[in-house]
Amino acid sequence: MAKGDCVFCGSPVSSQGEHVLPRWLFKRWGGQGPFTYYVGGKAIPKRNGDTQRDGLARVMLPVCGINSPANCNGWLDRTFEHAGKPQVRAVLDDLRRIEGAEVLAFARWVVKTLLLHAHPLAVNSEIGHLDIATSGSVLELPGAALPTMRSTDRFPDDLSLWMSVIDPDGAAVALPEFDRQLLPDVHRPDGGGGRSGATTLGFSLPNGRMVSFQLVFHPLIDIVNPFESLGWATRLWPNPPSDLDIADHPVLDAAGGRALTKWLATGGIGIGLQPGERWPNRPTGQAFRAVSER
Repeated sequence: MAKGDCVFCGSPVSSQGEHVLPRWLFKRWGGQGPFTYYVGGKAIPKRNGDTQRDGLARVMLPVCGINSPANCNGWLDRTFEHAGKPQVRAVLDDLRRIEGAEVLAFARWVVKTLLLHAHPLAVNSEIGHLDIATSGSVLELPGAALPTMRSTDRFPDDLSLWMSVIDPDGAAVALPEFDRQLLPDVHRPDGGGGRSGATTLGFSLPNGRMVSFQLVFHPLIDIVNPFESLGWATRLWPNPPSDLDIADHPVLDAAGGRALTKWLATGGIGIGLQPGERWPNRPTGQAFRAVSER
């Protein structure tokens, strides 16, 4: 597939493609700023060395539109945006409790958005392409993953999404040290497996807090998020909760928010499995410890 081909169907894309963060979402940040962009925890400077931008970057991904018979842009709108938009506004803007089908639509919108935002071909208007080798924000899915998602309306297996709430000015939260989980590159003779990865995307809330979404692709690996076990994170995918009340969610402080990305270590080890096997969450003989930032 060429860089200009649709990531879902392979059709040529003549325009810039799909806005990963839709235009209606950008209205949340009208008049706000300045904005700073980070890759791998480091602020990305402009040519003049300044790290602050007045505007919010747009992220584009090659997705075909109305000029293509597949119209994958229209499919994204019908499948995710139409159902998710009211729920995203309810949660992020109104801090309203949602339940049942609303939670499902909200979770599906967030998974879709993080999947596209972390795609290797996504282009950030301020940063450009992200590099899989150097960025902790890119997910490398198997080549057939997105075309299969297009044809079935189903996300790839072994995707997990968690939500946490952070108050940058909140009181310190005592978090215990925990074993960092290693996610190896897993392969199976039947073609299953692949490279694990994680991406995080945060949004401001009207009460001064932030909501952080972490999407993890862990092919053929069973994982346990310690923040969920401790009550600081809510799992939204798979199996979304029956209700979601962001205003009543446990709140991490700034250091706790930074620690959210430190419970995983990816790459570096290749694991071969037998047909039907999965990689269990067990010691690997290599020690990883989360380091407190306090």
